Amino acid sequence: MPAIYHFTDVENLPAILAAGELRCHQMAAPAVDVGDPSIKSRRAVIDVTYGPGGKVCDYVPFYYAPRSPMLFSIKSDNVPDVSFDQRRLIYLTSSTEAAYAAGLACVFTDGNAATEFSEFHDDPSELAEVVDWPLMRVRYWANTPDDPDRRRRRMAEFLVHGALPLELVVEIAVYDRSVASHVAGLLTAAGSTLSVAIRRGWYF
Repeated sequence: MPAIYHFTDVENLPAILAAGELRCHQMAAPAVDVGDPSIKSRRAVIDVTYGPGGKVCDYVPFYYAPRSPMLFSIKSDNVPDVSFDQRRLIYLTSSTEAAYAAGLACVFTDGNAATEFSEFHDDPSELAEVVDWPLMRVRYWANTPDDPDRRRRRMAEFLVHGALPLELVVEIAVYDRSVASHVAGLLTAAGSTLSVAIRRGWYF
């Protein structure tokens, strides 16, 4: 099953390690938020109509590909009160298979969950049809005159209710060697055995 990607500011990592899990915004707001305030406000009111229900903010969000439209917005300095320095952002990667095998309550969408007309699903057998997998594999996802919905679909989400245990995280991916060294120090201090990988191609 597919890999899934969650990114956050590196300064949030100590709290994540201390908790032993990656928690949804509703459970534990991060010390350094990388979300757009207007989008966060929508996520707090949009109903999740499948699985355990609740609001979108009750779930840990993952994308199916790096280099997301959200990351591009941050890099372009278009997100209020969020640093445009991509080096601060780290990926925690897992997989849909690991989440389901652990018995976690999960739902997924065909596009950005903060867009009201994106659809929710909770049947894993529908993943292959609901998500636009060819679009996840391309480097460029901008809307085109022929397909003005590419950006929304590239932001399709895999949503884990409540929290994802860190034992389900495969690796932490970072921008460069200096960030890798910083993250390795944080992991050592926390007694964590998580691996760190430099994935420059996952950034803009």
